[in-house]
Amino acid sequence: MQSVTQHGAASGAAGRPNLPTPPPHVAAALPDPHTILKHPSEEEYFSQIAPEAVEHAPLPSFDPGVFNNELLKLRLYPTLDPKDPTKVKEPEGNIVEGTYMGTQLALAEAARRTHTRFRYASLFDVLGVEPSLPRLMSLEEQRKLYQYSAYPKNADGTPAPYPPHLEHIPSDQDYSLFAIFNKIGLIETQVILQKITPDEDGFRGRTKEWILEKLRAVAYGGEPEKGINIQDVVDYNRHHRKCGTDLARGGNIGLLDDWYSDRRFADQQFTGTNPTTITRASPSWIAGFKKAAEIGGYGKWVSALSKADPASLFVQDGSYLRKAIGVSDPEAVVQYKPPGADDNWAVGAVSLFQLHEDGKLHPIAICIDYKGSMEKSVTIFNRRMAPSDPSNGEKEDWPWRCAKTSAQVTDWMRHELAVHLTLSHFVEEAIIVATNRTIPMTHAVYKILSPHWYKTLSLNAGARVTLIPQIISDLVGISLDQCYSYIRHAYDTYDFVKSYVPNDLDRRGFPNTPEGLEHPRYKNYPYAKNILALWCTLRTYVKSKLLLSFPTDASVAADKPIQDWVREVKTAASIPSFPEIKTIDQLVDAVTMCIHIASPFHSAVNYLQNFYQAFVVAKPPSLCRPPPRTLEQLRAYKEPDLVAALPINRQRQWLLAAQVPWLLSFRVEADRSLLNYAASQWNVYKYKTSPAEQAVREASRKLYGDLQALQKKFFYNSAAMDKGSIPYMVLDPGFTAVSILI
Repeated sequence: MQSVTQHGAASGAAGRPNLPTPPPHVAAALPDPHTILKHPSEEEYFSQIAPEAVEHAPLPSFDPGVFNNELLKLRLYPTLDPKDPTKVKEPEGNIVEGTYMGTQLALAEAARRTHTRFRYASLFDVLGVEPSLPRLMSLEEQRKLYQYSAYPKNADGTPAPYPPHLEHIPSDQDYSLFAIFNKIGLIETQVILQKITPDEDGFRGRTKEWILEKLRAVAYGGEPEKGINIQDVVDYNRHHRKCGTDLARGGNIGLLDDWYSDRRFADQQFTGTNPTTITRASPSWIAGFKKAAEIGGYGKWVSALSKADPASLFVQDGSYLRKAIGVSDPEAVVQYKPPGADDNWAVGAVSLFQLHEDGKLHPIAICIDYKGSMEKSVTIFNRRMAPSDPSNGEKEDWPWRCAKTSAQVTDWMRHELAVHLTLSHFVEEAIIVATNRTIPMTHAVYKILSPHWYKTLSLNAGARVTLIPQIISDLVGISLDQCYSYIRHAYDTYDFVKSYVPNDLDRRGFPNTPEGLEHPRYKNYPYAKNILALWCTLRTYVKSKLLLSFPTDASVAADKPIQDWVREVKTAASIPSFPEIKTIDQLVDAVTMCIHIASPFHSAVNYLQNFYQAFVVAKPPSLCRPPPRTLEQLRAYKEPDLVAALPINRQRQWLLAAQVPWLLSFRVEADRSLLNYAASQWNVYKYKTSPAEQAVREASRKLYGDLQALQKKFFYNSAAMDKGSIPYMVLDPGFTAVSILI
């Protein structure tokens, strides 16, 4: 939808000898800074969305979860001999045109079986954990296969590194990582992980030159170690790009002239990678910032905060950092030196914002690293009192820019380790294991949830083995054991019911109804509007499906698998906040939440990472120098101080920090979206004749229609934001992944 402009490989480096000239093949199309902010016209956008009628919806391929459910129902699955996987008993069922799935589905099934036949001998096909073709197992078999890891302690009494998860996925038999990550991205990341990315004082001579030549093709920042200031990195980022594979077509925030501004910093709290944690400021935080204003001599802010409506003040609260990583001293410096690299520093910043009546969010103050009290912490206030204040001095306001960098460091770690990895990937996995241990594959709850688990277990196993110990721990300012502690803290403090979208919005101080969010105050928070709309849509669909099997509250309360599920999640999965389920509405909410975590929630916090984090100086994973100890020291900061705090001179750290968000942000394939899920299920049921099957067909039709209508609604929500806002379409149902795919 966005136009692109060709930039020559050497155009950005011309006249700047400190910047390298990348190979010609690296030059690629990239969004122009102006097109990033250009919202498509209604006519342009509507011409590309799904047709209104599901009958006219293109079906690139069947959703694999829906397809597998149907194969199981029709007994179109092979039976393998666990002692000899070369022996395969042919499926019992058959496809009859017009009776079961129709010609289109029959052809798709045949193609799929042909394509995957070579994998029958794989151990995963034998075990039934994410097999290429489904296998119907008894509940007893499921329990044997799905075993929880130890938690919170290992057998030897040491802390378990990760929350409860599938005990074992054979490392050489899971979904090939090439099927999870884009092949190009995986190859590049493997190169990095294999130490082709040198240590800070690594390879020399021709070897180093060859390595750097290869790395120019994958680096978003080029060779930042040759830059002398932030503008050098900005220039290289603007003119040296590789292919765009994400929603932003390869663009990033660094292409905008005001990427460092208060506006872009504030906007990210509502439409960035982590729009899920901004919360109304408590009276104690308001009082604390008033005290900090008094201590710092910010008289105007003391007066402004005294007059401000408390309901207009919001915080991003990272003050819990030390508690989460197991550091008892609230004033301890949080620092870690990865092997072969220099020291990194982590901070627990707390940022105060004011949400104005016209919808503009404005940063007021930043406590750069909370140390138990505001008196012992360094807190700086914005020179600009309101969004309308002149912005021409923002670029050179180095103390304030350093403070915003500290806030971004805090949010980077909170987003990656807590919100994204733990509260999405790991919470969902715990529920997947619990479900497989307690609910038969033929049960209504299992059949509704299983399409939203596609690839998740294998992907999570890869994250535990590689992402945290080999990448994240080298980027953040805490040790690997502290990373584990941080993850456990996020998991142990998670409240399942309070995280239902309406409950979550209310808990964080926002309206939890569509009518309430229509107030102009929230026009720049489309995440809230969109995520609530998706919650309501999914809940309506889930209820229509569950009512077919559970027409009364009594039928829910009497269902043994559901009650076993509740106990399993509360105990073995260590999620005590999981609800008691005695009514149909309680069941509907719980099932909707499981889908929400895997689909819209994960999509919101995953697929914008490249845009906001690949330009590392805008959101670094850690500080590369100690944070200032006093306000006076911070007030004296100049550009070299900010440069020293960024990984501009750290080649390996920069490349890892730039490559990972690119790898994780590939656009969702059309056949893995929520819309395709709805269309797939309708196509599966369109020829069926029983009343229950017709009810599923109509529920699928309504789900498709509701999601298609949300495409339009989300367009209008994005277009309604202030002029110059970055369009927010990540939750478009055509882009929203049906499961945690990456």
